[in-house]
Amino acid sequence: MITKTLRFTLLALTATVVFTSCKGKNDTPSPNPDVPNVKHAERKDIVGKLEQITVYRYNEKGQVVSSSSATYDRQFRPLTDIYSTFKNGKFVPSVDGYYTYDLEGRLVLYKYGEVGFPGLEERYTYSDGLLVSYEEYSEKAGRNTKTVLYTNDKGKRVSSSTTEQIEGSTEKTETYSLFTYKEGKEIETIFSDKARTQKIGMVETIYDDLGRVVQREAQGTEIFGYGGSRKYHEYSEKKYGIFGESLFELNKSYDEKGAVTRSELNQITYTKYNAQGLPIEGIESGREEQNKFTIEYKFFK
Repeated sequence: MITKTLRFTLLALTATVVFTSCKGKNDTPSPNPDVPNVKHAERKDIVGKLEQITVYRYNEKGQVVSSSSATYDRQFRPLTDIYSTFKNGKFVPSVDGYYTYDLEGRLVLYKYGEVGFPGLEERYTYSDGLLVSYEEYSEKAGRNTKTVLYTNDKGKRVSSSTTEQIEGSTEKTETYSLFTYKEGKEIETIFSDKARTQKIGMVETIYDDLGRVVQREAQGTEIFGYGGSRKYHEYSEKKYGIFGESLFELNKSYDEKGAVTRSELNQITYTKYNAQGLPIEGIESGREEQNKFTIEYKFFK
């Protein structure tokens, strides 16, 4: 599902990091009772100052195994992100990404993929200041894999959309959505026909005041271009830190009777801070694993 408020995703702390151009006064630091007497930094303390974040991850023997490095402009918009593995005494880039913005500071292109191989692109188009299309493009296939065209309600919010999904070399499916808003929720109803009479799914999403997804539930039937289909029922929720990083992420799947078939919880706990109140060490938890990481920062001169 593609969210209607523009969000940028970035690999950092092996979690999803989401950035917006909104003020960050409501980005809360992660409290940790094991780190007393440290005033944790807030988003306002890093915007325009922080140029690069590098995260180093370690195995159970305390040996470094990988790193993630992200760079930013002075508006704290991501510019690059690189994931590297540690081999033969050095870091070798394996996945990278690059961001391009228009003159208004809006993301228009995000290119990413495995180093040395054809990558993927996410393309964004705007009209009158509003996002009107989102496209996923495969460099290998030389074509779009997904196109979403939006219409809006009097220039304020999304009211409908059309999604074209290409699978394989020739299979193509189209779905059509209508959006309503009630009690703080965005409710997307998905149809298989252009007249929007054959309902096949529904997505309920709650955003925080920075436009980030904090809770989402989706259920329905996914239809494939070759004629197959599958039923789905999924739920997720998130909490964020000052960088926009996901401190808590819960994902669940259910069967047709409502029984949980999958439950996955990923968390980040910061255990040490520097004198500036920025986290410099922590633990990643997920899939019955716990791994230590450390963080280094580079600031604009």
